[in-house]
Amino acid sequence: MKNPAKISVIIPVYNVGEYLPFAMQSCIDQTLRDVEFICVNDGSTDNSLEILRKYEQLDERIIVIDKENGGVSSARNAGLKHASGKWIMFLDPDDYLSEEACERVWIESEEGATDIIIFGTDIVPKQPKAPEWYYYALTVPTKRYYEFSPYILFKEPSAKPFIWHQAYSRELIEKSGVMFEESLKLGEDQAFLICIYPHAQRFAFIEDKLYNYRFARNNSAMQILRKDPSKKMKQHLNVVEKIFVHWNENGFSNKYGSDLLSWALDFIMIDLERDEITIEAKTVFARKLFELIEFHGLTTYLENMDTIGLSAYDMLKKAMKG
Repeated sequence: MKNPAKISVIIPVYNVGEYLPFAMQSCIDQTLRDVEFICVNDGSTDNSLEILRKYEQLDERIIVIDKENGGVSSARNAGLKHASGKWIMFLDPDDYLSEEACERVWIESEEGATDIIIFGTDIVPKQPKAPEWYYYALTVPTKRYYEFSPYILFKEPSAKPFIWHQAYSRELIEKSGVMFEESLKLGEDQAFLICIYPHAQRFAFIEDKLYNYRFARNNSAMQILRKDPSKKMKQHLNVVEKIFVHWNENGFSNKYGSDLLSWALDFIMIDLERDEITIEAKTVFARKLFELIEFHGLTTYLENMDTIGLSAYDMLKKAMKG
């Protein structure tokens, strides 16, 4: 039986034959050798599995799991169940890692007790240029935190919404019991992050750009849902509900309920401000969010919210009236 790897990189794969070789070559080229790459073929109908089998023969560190299609969360969960590494990283198959990504993460983890490591990202290609928000979220200032606070999760711009420019200790994942919510078709990263962060205590933010994110990929889930904002909003409400449940079950709402409520209002109000969504649809979604807030007892924390959060709550009540 082989020894556990220092790092496990989990790669969910579905119909990305055009881009997959770039991702796999970036794995083979890693300067840290003690890494396992767990590729979960999620029922691809193109040549993705064939490509994975080819790379599996080239490098014994590549492990291929072939399963029926269940979605990206299902694939990542399958990868987590097979991972042996002390640290867990994620790679989307249309993106690729910098050569020193795994080594840099490992070195950082050895420099001090850490639960989550967040690192910088390059956006490729340079054209068409991604919206400025992406550059803001994916540029990481070097700093460390030694205790969880809502500021880290909700105010540090690079803390969310993406998991692939972060690494997680196996101990944290096992202790928290947080997995990917397989019922979510959008926002599964955000749900995972907001659920797991309060379980952590030690955070390392490093400016090194270790990940290459392919912004302009045709037919990605993000691009498809951008064309249907109403469907996107429904998924966002599902994300909010899953997070509310986890925070209540683990007692986080008792400590940080006002911060969670402020985030949820901001998250959904961005959707409610979109011109392409009808007034009728906005009214329905506003009422659903209000019902979720009341059902999970979060109105209790209104008195502790800042003026921005209270203003968002007032806007929500207005949106309910159409």
